[in-house]
Amino acid sequence: MVRISLELLRRRAEHNEGMVSTLEEVTLHQFEIEKIEHLEQLCRHLRILYLQNNVIGRMENLNKLKELDYLNLALNNISVIEGIERCESLRKLDLTLNFVDLEDLEASMLHLRRVESIRILHLTGNPCSDWKQGYRKFIVAMVPQLEELDGTAITATERLEALQELGALTEELRKVAVANGVRKANMTEEEKSAAYSKEYRVEAARQMEKEREDTEKRRLGDEYAPKAREITPVLNHKGEVRQCNEGKYDFSIFEKVEKGQQVVILELFVPRFLDTSMLDVDINPDYVRVVIKQKVFQMRLMCEVRVEESKVLRSTTTGALQLLMPKVKNSIVPYYNLKEERTAVKSEKKPQETPTATSSAALPQSQQLPEPEWVDDSDVPPLE
Repeated sequence: MVRISLELLRRRAEHNEGMVSTLEEVTLHQFEIEKIEHLEQLCRHLRILYLQNNVIGRMENLNKLKELDYLNLALNNISVIEGIERCESLRKLDLTLNFVDLEDLEASMLHLRRVESIRILHLTGNPCSDWKQGYRKFIVAMVPQLEELDGTAITATERLEALQELGALTEELRKVAVANGVRKANMTEEEKSAAYSKEYRVEAARQMEKEREDTEKRRLGDEYAPKAREITPVLNHKGEVRQCNEGKYDFSIFEKVEKGQQVVILELFVPRFLDTSMLDVDINPDYVRVVIKQKVFQMRLMCEVRVEESKVLRSTTTGALQLLMPKVKNSIVPYYNLKEERTAVKSEKKPQETPTATSSAALPQSQQLPEPEWVDDSDVPPLE
């Protein structure tokens, strides 16, 4: 069976550039999903959630979705309405063709009435809807905030009449629920196997999944199976650390003295709304490697840095990635400006070295280091 995972959510979030944390709508229907999971942690801002035509047995792990407005769980294996009392924005709930029966109808409505925002409910095709005498009236009376049930608007007169009959309806429901439970207990094995049930749907879904997998294997074969994109290796054919910027991201690199220690700072301007979980940062003593959505940014460092003391930060406003890497030798040797380096290469002259000292303040005024500047990527020597 398919499980709700970060990878699945990213595939279903193509309209949101694969970003999961800001996702507001996701469609996960017809995946044979058995359990609702991970959505509370990964997609806290969901407003619309489509989970119809799966084999989900419980309404769970939904309470932290505070912005959820519409939940579609039609054609699943739900028996009890539960786990949504803290979904404070939930307005519409679709449970068409599930397994809410008379034994669980009262408990379900007691739970649903605590969802103050609920306005629309669909329960058509559930076993409880066979209670023709009281099904609609009982729900209307138990959940007074409802405005529409099974596609039909609830009038003020209908609500008033239902409230007046609630006591009698509750007693009647409890009686028919007991009788329904006895009837199920007395069913023969043949009747149980012939009945449309949750177990039948789960078994059918598993069989369909197996058939699809077998068909796909026969169609593609191992040699034609889809392969993941190969990530650029660290070293080139010469055995040197490769320099590359496959995503063509702007960047800036400079040195700065912080608390008497010289730090190399790399600013990488990744997209502002790119999910942090899609960034893989690897700092090494002599190079930096960042994998962004399977695209590699890699740069050789011109000095050795302390990996264990390095930090990786992300701006909450611009989204820029910042790597702070203390140098092994605490000397005031400015990081070469990439513009000057390219000019020096063209003129076959080495860039003028700056005298070393224990701090910038100890240098003469004419030799003190200027404040670091952002490097204009349009003038930076192209990386391989």
